[in-house]
Parts: sequence; C-alpha cells; structure tokens
Amino acid sequence: MKLTQICAGMSLIMFGLPHTYANFIEDDKFSVNLRNFYFDRQFSDPAAKDMGSWSQGIMARYESGYTDTPIQVGVDASLKYALRLTDHNQERADTNLPFDKGRNEQYRDYGKYGLTLKLKYSNTELKVGELNPRTPVVFIDDSRQLPTSYAGVMLESSEITNLKVTAGRITHINARNDDRYEKLSLHGQANRLESDGLNLLGFDYTFSPQFQASYWFGQLEDIYQQNFVSATYKQNFDQVKFKLESNYFHNKEEGKKLYGKIDSQALGIMATVATDNHTFSAGVQKNFGDSIFPTLAGYPPQPFLQAWSNLPFYNPEELTWHANYIYDFKDVGIPGLKTRLSYHHGSGIKRPNLLDNKETEKIAGLIYTVPEGKLKGLGFEWRYTKADFKYGSLNNLGNDFKENRFITTYTFKF
Repeated sequence: MKLTQICAGMSLIMFGLPHTYANFIEDDKFSVNLRNFYFDRQFSDPAAKDMGSWSQGIMARYESGYTDTPIQVGVDASLKYALRLTDHNQERADTNLPFDKGRNEQYRDYGKYGLTLKLKYSNTELKVGELNPRTPVVFIDDSRQLPTSYAGVMLESSEITNLKVTAGRITHINARNDDRYEKLSLHGQANRLESDGLNLLGFDYTFSPQFQASYWFGQLEDIYQQNFVSATYKQNFDQVKFKLESNYFHNKEEGKKLYGKIDSQALGIMATVATDNHTFSAGVQKNFGDSIFPTLAGYPPQPFLQAWSNLPFYNPEELTWHANYIYDFKDVGIPGLKTRLSYHHGSGIKRPNLLDNKETEKIAGLIYTVPEGKLKGLGFEWRYTKADFKYGSLNNLGNDFKENRFITTYTFKF
C-alpha cells in the first residue's frame, strides 16, 4: 500500500502541472492480452495422479510516458486475472493454478496486480514496485497461465558507452500459481525459511558487434550467493548466422546458511547455426558439486542454464547434452508457422543408492501466428513433451510423464 500511495501522490503532482505531463500521456501504452491455456500431464506410474487444468487468462498493462522534468517520472500498472474453465483434475495441484489445501481443490479463479514508479535521468532508470526481470540471477516465469512478478527496486544505467549496469534489491515474489506476494525462499525444501531479500549487480559489455560478455552477482541473504560469467560470439557468413555462447555459474551458501552448505557449479557451451528457414543449436552442460543448482521457491526458471527446459537438468554432477531444431515455413507458403524439435539427455547424476542415473526429454511443437489481416497477431501453440527417468534403484524414483499444452493468445494494443 505504501507504494500505491507514493505513485498516487506522484500522479496528483503531475496532473497538477499541465506543462510537465504532456509526454506522460502522449507516450503512454495500453495493452490487453488474452491467453487460453490447456495443460495436461499424464504419468506412466499407475500410482501417480495425472494433473492439469484448462483456464482463460486476461492481462492488462498500462505504461505511461515520462514527464518533461529534470528527473522524468512515469508509472506502470498491471492487472492479471485467470478463470478455471473445467473441473477436470481440480482436486490435484498442477503448479499452474493456485491450490487450496483446506478444500483440496484448485482455485476457480485468481488475480494479481502491480504498480511501478519509474524515475529516469539521462540513460539511467530506476523502477520501484512491481518488477519483471529477465536477468541471469532472477527471471520471470511465463510458461503457465499468469506470469511471475516480483516486488523491489531495480536500476539500469547505460551512461558508459557499450556498458549496461544493473543493480537492484528484490524482496518479494508473486509466483505463477499464487495470488499474493511472499518473501523469497529456496525451491524444493520441506520447510520454508525466508530471506529478507535478493541483492543483485550485473555488468553487460559489448566489445564489438560480434562479441559480448557479462558478469552478474546475486545474493539471496542468509541462503546463497551466486556468480555468473558469460561470453557470446556472433558472426554472419553470407546467408549463415553463427552464434557461440558459454556460461558459468558458481553458487555457495551465504550468511546464516539457513539451508546449510550449498555447493553447485554449472558450465555450459552452446552453438547455434541459422540459415534460411532452419535454426539448429546444440550444446553440452556439466554440473559440479554436491548440491542441486539453487533456484527461488515459486518455480521461477533459470534459462541462463543452457540445458534448462521443461525438466531443469540441474542435478549434482549431471552431464547434459542437448539439441534443438526450428523450421520456419515462411518460404514454403505458410508464413507465421514454425515447428520445433528438441532432445535433452542428462546422465551421471550424483544421488545416494542410485546406479544408472539418467533422464531424457523429447519435445515437439508447433507455433502459428497470423501474419496479417484482421486477426494479425493471433497465436496458437501446441507443445508435446515426453520425459523419461531411469535412476537404477530397487525403488525406481523415476516418474515418467507425457505432457500436452495448447495455448491461444491475442493482444489488443491501444
């Protein structure tokens, strides 16, 4: 509520000064996104319960322009709402919609809202309130019906040529399957021990059009700290585009060590080749240490782990190789249609009492976006995933599943 009062006060000030807020109104943007999301996961183990849901979401977002003042001021606001359309599997949590443990069923509907105050000077911008970061140390999750959002403060500065500096502090998360903000914690733990906040600092430098490098630091107070280094090389050869990416993470416990020792590193390298309608990428990732790669509670992804997919492939000592192929039908008479095939293979997982530790994932998908006409921008996506686990123990811990997702989206822009 304090943030709401601040932003409301700033709005009153701006609307009381007509000569300063013209660009605040003239440069504003408003959009409404509709998303119909069907999610179904079926397990091969008869004892496991299939899960999934079908829901309709609506997300409205307002982005103001900036006042014509020495320190420019703006405001962003968002409103998100989702409605469950069927009762199928409603008695099982599906990590997509909120789950009421007391009533033992998924919520019929839920909503989220956010407000952000923006302050800008030259090439530096400060945001306070709702944040939607896409960084190596904290990332939103847009893989389900309503996306993750965070609360905190973040500053981005490009005052130095070719260098972008990012600094911030995030104190709360509104997870994809939740309607409220909670303090940050560590994913995958039986007991929720909370941190006061995540501090982050990042440097992204462009040495040349072909070569970029980054360093990021994240500190989840009293739980873990994380260092990230990456380098990317890009080169075009006639009609062929080539990109080589290398990433390295180093994670360890921090402060009061609420979850004990954390020992996790991950090194990945991936190459991508694109020509005409074809895009092919392949890579390998090696994890080191005794711990699972630490991520935040609330299911936010870590896409800067190059092997990250529907399965995370973040287990101790795991070696993962992966390949992905995308075909664009634009030159064969079907503009807007793309197909995707991918394969991940992880092995050598370090776990007690397990022998042949292996997990694989196969994904096939189709994406179609109407390219022109009255329905331009209407999108359809189908994604099929097959996950297999072979842990080689007397009590097989694997829980193989097949999953289908059907997503329809459309955005109205005003």
